[in-house]
Amino acid sequence: MNIVPLKRTLSFRPRPPGARKKSLRDRLREEEGSNVKHGYFKSFDGTKLFYSIEGQGKPLIFCYGLVCSSLHWTYQIEHFRKNYKTIWFDYRGHQNSEVPKDLNSLSLESLGKDLGALLDELKIEDAVFLGHSMGVNVVLELYRQQPKRVAGMILANGTAKKPLETLLHVNAFEKGFDLLRKANQKSPAAVRFFWNLQRNNPVARTVVGLLGFNPYLTSPEDIQLYVDQVAEMDPEIFINLIGNYDRYNATSWLHTVKAPTLIIAGENDKVIPVQQQELMHQLILGSELALIKHGSHCPQMDLPELVNLRIENFLRQINYTGAVTEVGAGAAAKAAPASPEKSAGGATKGGDKGKKK
Repeated sequence: MNIVPLKRTLSFRPRPPGARKKSLRDRLREEEGSNVKHGYFKSFDGTKLFYSIEGQGKPLIFCYGLVCSSLHWTYQIEHFRKNYKTIWFDYRGHQNSEVPKDLNSLSLESLGKDLGALLDELKIEDAVFLGHSMGVNVVLELYRQQPKRVAGMILANGTAKKPLETLLHVNAFEKGFDLLRKANQKSPAAVRFFWNLQRNNPVARTVVGLLGFNPYLTSPEDIQLYVDQVAEMDPEIFINLIGNYDRYNATSWLHTVKAPTLIIAGENDKVIPVQQQELMHQLILGSELALIKHGSHCPQMDLPELVNLRIENFLRQINYTGAVTEVGAGAAAKAAPASPEKSAGGATKGGDKGKKK
């Protein structure tokens, strides 16, 4: 009798080029020596908001997602601050900024006004804006309010309408969030208690890692830091803002957008399906769609070097370039794709609507 040894297969996947390599400790050590300016400004209703600036040159302004932080743009700020003035701010009720007196002001319309107030504070006429997830809607809302101030848009993993309709590829979450809202109305203390418990909940960390990131690529440090930041936030901020976010719909006017636009999509985005980015690409005439292979809802954290390259290519296309060093220019030339059809793990669809007759 022949005994066949039992084979054990491991779910190992190699880390493709562009995956992060630096630890949180290394990043913080680098930031200590960088030229960083922090400040506060008062928005239209007097709410005090925090902002941060690193680097010199043409401004790139980063907008993060719902109950997130600048963590989600860490690797892009670290890269682009060498040749650009990189700017981010904390939304009302988020991180270092004040909670507004009127919680009804937690809306995308208000966040768009806040972004405009930041431009006024820093005396910036126009800039290129980068939005991730809900940050896409913040950028779109600024464009709706003040289109002349938007020199270009980079929209990553966002949706133009009602995110809860397609969250995790199903439409069952609207009722779930409605139950959370009603529970908070009855007992906000209980909701806050259970919300805070998730910080040390290994199940929560695992779920967040599997749904929001590519756990084979994104550092466990970054995932845990994100879970900690969400746990520290008052759930009322989340509940009020997501209610407004889920009512937002820009599909009726996206065809009027004139600003150059790059849309970034993660191939394996479970939070906002790639079909939503494809819809924006169809609606924004002349836009470019970059599909990041192996990318999750946070491809800019999964594969930062690749995403940085795609952003650099776009900025060169629209002639919004910083002071590129000889080493940086040489590396970019070697890494640049030979054609817009395909490049380094990402598929590009150029904006050719309106050109074919």
